[in-house]
Formats: sequence, C-alpha cells, structure tokens
Amino acid sequence: MIRAAWWLAACLASTAAWAADPVDTAQPGHRPPAGSDEDELWYAMERAERELQQHPQLVRDPALNAYVRGVACKVAGDYCADMRVYIVEQPWFNASMAPNGMMVVWTGALLRFQDEAELALVLGHEFAHFRERHSLQQWRKAKNTSAVVGSISLLAFGGGAGAAGYLANFLGVAGMSQFSREAERESDRLGFAAATGQGYEPAAGARLWQRMKDEEDARRYGKPIPVFASHPRTAERLADVQAAAQAHGGGGTAGRDAYRAAVQPFLGQWLEDELSRRMYDTSVRVIGDLRALADPGQEATYAFYLAEAFRRRGKDGDAVRAQALYEEAIALPDPPAAAFREHGMSLRAQGDRAGAAKAFRRYLALAPEAGDAAFVQQYLSELETRP
Repeated sequence: MIRAAWWLAACLASTAAWAADPVDTAQPGHRPPAGSDEDELWYAMERAERELQQHPQLVRDPALNAYVRGVACKVAGDYCADMRVYIVEQPWFNASMAPNGMMVVWTGALLRFQDEAELALVLGHEFAHFRERHSLQQWRKAKNTSAVVGSISLLAFGGGAGAAGYLANFLGVAGMSQFSREAERESDRLGFAAATGQGYEPAAGARLWQRMKDEEDARRYGKPIPVFASHPRTAERLADVQAAAQAHGGGGTAGRDAYRAAVQPFLGQWLEDELSRRMYDTSVRVIGDLRALADPGQEATYAFYLAEAFRRRGKDGDAVRAQALYEEAIALPDPPAAAFREHGMSLRAQGDRAGAAKAFRRYLALAPEAGDAAFVQQYLSELETRP
C-alpha cells in the first residue's frame, strides 16, 4: 500500500489550485520565507519526499531516471536545478508536481507514452503547476480545514493509508473539482508552450489525449479514475490540445526512437502491471493501441500481453482470440518465454499433446529458472509419458 505522506504530495500537485488569491510566479532558486505558510507547506512536502525516497515502489534504474529527468530539464529550463524527478511503479496514468520541486511520474504513464514529445508535454504541464505555485494557492484556501489538518497529522506522525482510500478521502473533503480546472487549463497552455519551445512536435498532445479518451471510452463501468476528477474532461482537453496544435502549425520532433530505447527494458514488467489492475476492457484497448504502433522488435511482446488481456478477461470468443495471438507472438522475433508456456497450455486444453509438449519444452529452454518451471515440467512429463 502507498504511504500517506508522499501520496498527499501527489494529490496536492495533481489536483492543484482552488480559487484562492493569485501568487507571483516562482523564480529559479525560489525558497519560501522562513515561518511563512509556504514554508509550512514545503516542510510537509519535504517530509513526504524523504519517505518517497525510501519507498519500495520507487524505480531506481539510473538510465531511465536520467532520461526522464533530462526531458524534464529541457522543458523546465532555468528551473532544472529546483526539481527532483521520481519514477514510481504504479500502473495508472499519472504525473504530479509538488510545490517544493518534487516531480513524480508513474510507470503507467510511461507505458502509455509513444514518444519523447508526449512525455515532454506532460512534464511541461506539471512544471507549470510548480512555476505558477498553484499548490500554494490551494494550501492557502484549504489549510484551516479539518481535512488538511488531518492530512498533515498523518505526515507528522508517519501514518499510512491505502492509496485509493487516501486519495478518495482527500478529494472528497477538498470538494474542489469545479475550482481547479482553470489552473489545469493554464498548465496545459504553459506546458504546451514549454514543450514546443524546445522543438517538440505540437501534435503530440492531440495524439496522447485521443488515446486517453479511447481508453476512457473503453471502460465499461464506474466513474473516471479519481486522479482525473479535478481535471478538465478528457474530450474537452483533447479539443483544447487539437486547437493549440492547429494554431501552432506543424514541425517539431517526436523523439520516438530515443523514447522507445529508454523504456524498452521495462515494457514486460509494465504490461504485467497493467494487467494487474484487472480492468481488462481498458487493457485490451491500451495494449491494442501500443501494438498498432509498435516497432518490429516489440511486436511479439505486445501480441503476448494482448493475448493475456483477452485470456484473463474471459468473455465469449476471448479464448480463441488469445490462442491466435499466442501463435502470432511465438512466430515473431524475440517472443517472451511465457508466450510458449501459455501457447502450450492452450494446446493442452484442446487435446493437442504433441503441440503442447513442444511449446513447454521451448518455454523450459528459454526460462529454466522460472518460478513455475517445476509445474511446467510436470505437465510436460505427463504429456510425454501418458498414452
């Protein structure tokens, strides 16, 4: 479960800006005056950041962190030294910016981005929250409410709470969704300007938010994920970024190759995390979109995980769809070892003993140390020994 301290930081940032009095834009190197209400807010966020630095879900890979931080610094310019970028292993689409310069990016967002321009646009949006000090506006509006006092008590005493429960608590008491949308729009505008000012493709936002709308539309039940409760509606945001791109004109770089190279080592884990949400209708949409745009070296990975989404969903026809995708995956270059295991399980269920045995042998050759190797070996032995 995610601890309350840094979760509050994410909430404060990603739902920034109630209708409070405006504040001056932060300048590079800004620090709050000692004893001020802003200093109080920074103190809480610094406590949260120290806790985040020890959290087991923090992604510590040096190359990935250096790459994401590099993009953040491009869009932040002179403010680069004021920011620390943290990547957190969470399968949802989210990024946030705390008022003390703590930027958090979830792996679910990194999975969904297709290129560096899309990453830059979102990081530019979060940087705009920081530069415009939206969280300070929020803090000044809310700090005397029992909700915020209770939240800071959790920070001070190191209490913990489940991620979804804590977020719902905070948003429910805040009741600010109708007030924060202008700040979100402002951050969208400033983030777009920051990204395109560094030469990134202006159409990146339209691509990203079209896919996010498609994912949202694929959801068969429930309301939008609470992280987005304070943001403009996805359709509205898509229209805004489309208009901005059209007004800006063409040109710019997408940075597709650099982005794909940076995230390639993590795709399997992130796709497995995506399936762990057990929201298979949306996973089918997300992975299907990724597969449609995949580079040749990634096709087998996406085919396998799309098969897994169908298999785990288990609707009428999904088993057939999954089997076809397993077959497709193992015929492509560099398939995941698990594709042979699942292909073998499917053939075993169909009574194709020879085909299943061949697939299991291939799986064991590719993954001899797998945690389930003994079970697969048992299946193989049964297939080879029984008449």
